[in-house]
Amino acid sequence: MGAGKNYARRGEDIAKGSLLLSAGQKITPAEMGILASMGVTDIPVSARPRVALLSTGDELALPGQPLKPGCIYNSSLCLLAARLRELGAEPTVIELLRDDPAAAALRIRDIALQGAADLILTTGGVSVGQKDIFHQVVPMSGGELIFWRLKIKPGSPVMFWKLGETPILSLSGNPFAAYATFELLARPALGKLLGTASLSLRPAQAVLASPFEKSGGLRRFLRGTYAGGQVFLPENHSSGSLQSLKGCNCLVDIPAGSPPLSPGDRVTILAEDWLLPPQKKGGR
Repeated sequence: MGAGKNYARRGEDIAKGSLLLSAGQKITPAEMGILASMGVTDIPVSARPRVALLSTGDELALPGQPLKPGCIYNSSLCLLAARLRELGAEPTVIELLRDDPAAAALRIRDIALQGAADLILTTGGVSVGQKDIFHQVVPMSGGELIFWRLKIKPGSPVMFWKLGETPILSLSGNPFAAYATFELLARPALGKLLGTASLSLRPAQAVLASPFEKSGGLRRFLRGTYAGGQVFLPENHSSGSLQSLKGCNCLVDIPAGSPPLSPGDRVTILAEDWLLPPQKKGGR
């Protein structure tokens, strides 16, 4: 063995004066190990955002309950609760509400005024049908409507309102519409509560590997699977379909007024940062 072999030198891993972790960075096992290697036992962290998750609909039943004629199992509560936990939030309330505006307004008001959640998410009841109750729920609860409807598909009747200091995001009842608008709107809100911008999806360019034969006047977000610079689309684009969401890892952003798309066309995708190639200097 030569001189100086088999030594771990001071500063070999982390040089003196180096930044260990940045503000807003998620603490994963790697970050825990870095902190431990420097003898750090206590750091300031943000609390997990507490989120109340509610679905409206007389036709809905929770999984495990008997399914009455004309009813369906609610998938949105399970889907979004799992996504919230995955993103570091804590679902504090998970409930079904009936299509009763007064009762729904009272329950949401109780959650907001008791401080039981930092954010309330609801699904269903935001369109223009007879049982789209949130047009009544907002004023009955004493809430303040910030906006209703976006020029996007799916999920255009999304509603954002406040009750006191509690923000409330009311999403479409269709499962994929709820999922897509959650990714577009609730993720940045959770990032704000956590004090980090890392939850927002990052845009990137990809080559379409599958055709999309529809055209339309609204900006549209499709589910897709990104790999190796290409994005693959499922066959079923229905906003009520969850089977075709399985395995997808991005949203494909189709501008308003786009013609049908063919394989080889370049498109913009929205995906988590770790999935995409590193950004060039200056973010370009």
